[in-house]
Amino acid sequence: MGQVLVFGHKNPDNDAVVSAVAYAHLKNLTDAGHVYVPARLGPPPKEAVWAFDRFGIEMPELIEHVHTRVLDVMTHDPVTVDARAPMLTAGLVIRERGVRGVPVVDERGHAVGLIGERALAARYIDETEIEGFQAMPVTAEQIATALSGELIVGEPDAMIAGEVLIGAAEPETMAALINPGDTVIVGNRRRAQPLALESGAACLIVTGGHMPAEDVLEIACDRDAAVIVTPHDTYTSARLVALAHAVRDVMDTDILKLTPDTLLSEAAEDLISGPQREAIVVDADGGVCGILTRTDFARGARRKVVLVDHNESAQSADGIGDASVLEIVDHHRVGDIQTSGPVMFLNLPLGSTATIITTRYQQLGIEIPPAMAAILLSAVLTDTVLLKSPTTTDVDRRVADDLGRIAGLEPLEFGLEVFKSRLAGEEFSATVVVGADSKEFRIGDAVMLVAQHETVDLDSVMAHADEILAEMDAVRSAKGYEAVVVMVTDIMKEGSEVMAVGEVRVVERALGVCLEDGPVWIPGLMSRKKQVAAPLVDSASRG
Repeated sequence: MGQVLVFGHKNPDNDAVVSAVAYAHLKNLTDAGHVYVPARLGPPPKEAVWAFDRFGIEMPELIEHVHTRVLDVMTHDPVTVDARAPMLTAGLVIRERGVRGVPVVDERGHAVGLIGERALAARYIDETEIEGFQAMPVTAEQIATALSGELIVGEPDAMIAGEVLIGAAEPETMAALINPGDTVIVGNRRRAQPLALESGAACLIVTGGHMPAEDVLEIACDRDAAVIVTPHDTYTSARLVALAHAVRDVMDTDILKLTPDTLLSEAAEDLISGPQREAIVVDADGGVCGILTRTDFARGARRKVVLVDHNESAQSADGIGDASVLEIVDHHRVGDIQTSGPVMFLNLPLGSTATIITTRYQQLGIEIPPAMAAILLSAVLTDTVLLKSPTTTDVDRRVADDLGRIAGLEPLEFGLEVFKSRLAGEEFSATVVVGADSKEFRIGDAVMLVAQHETVDLDSVMAHADEILAEMDAVRSAKGYEAVVVMVTDIMKEGSEVMAVGEVRVVERALGVCLEDGPVWIPGLMSRKKQVAAPLVDSASRG
């Protein structure tokens, strides 16, 4: 099952955070093919933290982007091989799993190398003759393991370092070819076996499962030689003995290590241009948690996302163009999000996205838990400013009543609690006023930022008007906005003080006010979406 992130816009307001949580909950109940994970693109507003704490709901995780990561395309929890294991073990794993390479780990499970088809080919396929153990000695036990054999005589850790010969010639001819320390592979040949040991062989491999005679074993004991009996025939034994080396002796140690959160685009160059076809993905403790192949990269899977409470790329997560958008649920104007195919786009002219999501629960016959109903109600009330915003519809009012009954709350009383929670224990901050609930709007070639700060104590906020204007100007300069507009909305008086910096004339023309002398009170101005953003767009389009 694939993971799908559900999130609202940058600088999330209560509606964006709640909608992500509630819609992920609904989708997990109605779509068994995916796992929906709520997320957020910034710090949650105070009222969301208050409501989530009060009703015992976990705040969604913070994400920084939706670019494709190594985590999104890698093979998870790949099989590994111990560095001390024989190469035969690695070869069997590669064959049985149908993979090109296997991560090699030490006794702690940390990645120390990679063993792949090329290394096996060099030891097994490409050899025109049997390679001995001069360059890389092995133990008698390693040879026995590679041959599925039994060490009849000798110490398991005895080192074998000579050439490997097959005793197929006449015994006297064979004896002339043996040097002290060599390994000799021989079948059930009564004369050849003792002669090989007497000629200095350090290891005698008897094939076909035939047990040597007692006098042969005695000679081996006297000469501190090893005797191994294998069930394989001589040909198979000659091929397998080349795989007796430990994986650590032949593994690639010049490996590419990545972390799960590495951007796929950043890993691409090293993976494509490097000698290895695979990269090992390690967790924070150094353990192997995945493997990334060139095939994985070519497949280029996108992160799956569902957007709530927005549908404009400027308001969405960084990397949204790289993601696969599956659904959009919103109550704002249609923006510029591009999708690779048709998607479910639920866009309704209602007061909040939480209202839309509540109606989806009801349409699908899914019961809303009381705690979920409570936070949904908080989102409806904050986005409609206690049902007083001009964007409020009869559907919003009905949904507020329905959610109140489920949660056991009186909507307007609860709404006042929600708004008051914004002020609890908090000193004034111009940064919060300008940035906590702000949205970018692309108007032609320009981008404007419109922030809304709702309060029940307008005078205390406007006493800091100079600080707010200074912060607005700093944000405009830092981000290159055409203009920054701030609405300080008094939910009790039902109106807003409006401030603007930058191309103020565009704002004045759109709202029909003069801002030359500072902030202006506009009675009935409650909706950023309908009463500010929409006129700004219309004014810009008229030139």
